[in-house]
Amino acid sequence: MKLAVIGNPIKHSKSPEIHAEFAKQAGIEISFKKVEVSLENCNEWVESFFKEGGKGLSVTLPLKEQCIKIADEVSERAKISGAANVLYELNGKIIADCTDGTGLINDLVKNKKIPIKDKNILLIGAGGAARGIIPNFLLEHPKLITVANRTFSRASKLVDELSNTASLSSKSSILIASGLNPEELKDLHFDIIINATSVSTNPKLNLNLDKSIFKNTSVALDLYYSQAFTPFMESAKDAQVPIVIDGWGMLVEQAAESFNLWTNVNPDTSNLIAKHGE
Repeated sequence: MKLAVIGNPIKHSKSPEIHAEFAKQAGIEISFKKVEVSLENCNEWVESFFKEGGKGLSVTLPLKEQCIKIADEVSERAKISGAANVLYELNGKIIADCTDGTGLINDLVKNKKIPIKDKNILLIGAGGAARGIIPNFLLEHPKLITVANRTFSRASKLVDELSNTASLSSKSSILIASGLNPEELKDLHFDIIINATSVSTNPKLNLNLDKSIFKNTSVALDLYYSQAFTPFMESAKDAQVPIVIDGWGMLVEQAAESFNLWTNVNPDTSNLIAKHGE
């Protein structure tokens, strides 16, 4: 089975190792490469991949929004997120889906036993990563989700778009936008704080969060996965947040969901998640 992960940059990707483990479990022989693909040649490369017998693609930055445009059919969750992190061939058609939100919820709720219901959540960032996970969080019925971004208008636009989505508008959770500064956030407390920005991918950048933002917080999560603590995670640790984690579990779980779309096999993720940090 011919599979691949595409993005730019792509050298850091652990997708080949993850899917090799899943394939071994399932007794399926796969070829899984990581390929650096630019926005400019994305369409041509993807179309060629599937014409030449490709079965499935994992998609990472900055290609997620572009790849949804290439597909013949788009899943509901990919439509809501406005991006695709997985493509696959089915009956001669290219299907786009988004497994990021499902992967994150599976890791938090099933693996780490962190409840979402009735919690106050702060989501930092208003880009594709935030858009991809908010719908799944709403399905868990948190009390409040605050989307905070340095550019308030971008956070407001995201909140308005998701609030007006028919399948999400009936949810009981409150979804609001905020700027990212202590004055705007000082009267709120957050049970869970998530960094959904790309800041952690660049060691020279830092969100420079005021530690007061972490008061009463029980979980701090950076969607970026790393062997070392990111500046966001260090800030949370310094503020004595009890649970500080990165995005490795989400990565593995979204990959498992993608693997199931490609093969109809649900892999066991426990060994991969347990090995993180060894």
